[in-house]
Amino acid sequence: MAIKAKSLKDAEALLHSGISKVELAYDIGSDDFFRLASHWCDRGARISRGHHHFVVSLKSFVIPPND
Repeated sequence: MAIKAKSLKDAEALLHSGISKVELAYDIGSDDFFRLASHWCDRGARISRGHHHFVVSLKSFVIPPND
């Protein structure tokens, strides 16, 4: 189940906080969509079309220990 974001700022905050699935539950403009896609897809996210909104999914990343 995805957490719903009501704005680009909400979506960014949720993704930065480690939420792995965020539904863009608002009318996102094309400029904001491509800015979000460019930033997060470069980091391994996938954007798919849900029933009503786009959903940004992050894969869980394993951070190697810093020896």
